[in-house]
Amino acid sequence: MKKEIAVLGGGSWGTVLANLASINGNKVTLWMRDEANVESINTNSLNIKYLPDYLLDRRLIATSNIEDIESSLLVLFCVPSSSFKEVLLKSIKHVNPEALLISATKGIEEKGFLLMSQILENETKGHDIGVISGPNLALEISQNQLTGTVIASKSKKLREECIKIFASDSFRIYTNSDPYGVELGGALKNIYAIACGIADGLQSGENTIGMIMTRGLAEMSRFAVNQGADPMTFLGLSGVGDLITTCASPLSRNHAFGKLIGKGFQVDEAQKEIGQTTEGLKTLKVVWNKSKEEGVDMPIVNSLYKIIYENDPLEGSIEKVLGTDQPKDVEFLK
Repeated sequence: MKKEIAVLGGGSWGTVLANLASINGNKVTLWMRDEANVESINTNSLNIKYLPDYLLDRRLIATSNIEDIESSLLVLFCVPSSSFKEVLLKSIKHVNPEALLISATKGIEEKGFLLMSQILENETKGHDIGVISGPNLALEISQNQLTGTVIASKSKKLREECIKIFASDSFRIYTNSDPYGVELGGALKNIYAIACGIADGLQSGENTIGMIMTRGLAEMSRFAVNQGADPMTFLGLSGVGDLITTCASPLSRNHAFGKLIGKGFQVDEAQKEIGQTTEGLKTLKVVWNKSKEEGVDMPIVNSLYKIIYENDPLEGSIEKVLGTDQPKDVEFLK
């Protein structure tokens, strides 16, 4: 049975998810603030701002009126973490009481160290809640490149419905019952994508990139276990899969930002050059504070924080990014 779906957020990620659901025969409403983009989607089936070459399903309807989501039985939040709570509070009175709620936003709110699913839980009552995360570059999905993602939820019903609504031959969905671990992995990897971008900007070798990814995974899992997540989750798509993709791809905004820093750009210059939200910057600050509070050893996080937020000069040295790490190779092995 096809459903009414609402996707909140008209960026590239929200657009491809909304289109996948529409292609599968669901009635999809894509909410965004940009009136010009709304008109472009409804008139020409094109998101001219983010994916100008991606022809959308003609049944997909865009809107700037949040009231239009009222009959949707699944609401997917796909906005930057900095505006997640604002959009949630704006939409909550229009959300169907029986709707399933899913976050596709990767980030952490500084106040209270809250993941997006936790904000959903705190601000709503009686809804099943899930998280979508994985190595999902929207441009590649729009080109029908084979892609895998994870739907994580304590609710079996939500996981099954999500597969029915969004899955396709080229977009495969895998399930996980550890939403906290899946979401934390999706947020943390952006930090290490910045580090790999810096290495790229410094023209470091493949050995260096592999080292940063691997030590980054150790830091991620060490921190996640401290926060109550299952370390095995990080062996899946939302952990090592997303880490590899985001760290290695020039399509990643976090990687692109880091590369500019490696080339000598100042932080504000690099942000201006990117022109879109770089989630890893906010996550870096939040995780640095939390790791200090909890006493978790995170050398790469510490080094990046000094470079980004304390203006510690990079001096063309990738060693300054890696910091001084503990000698143990594989985390949690005796």
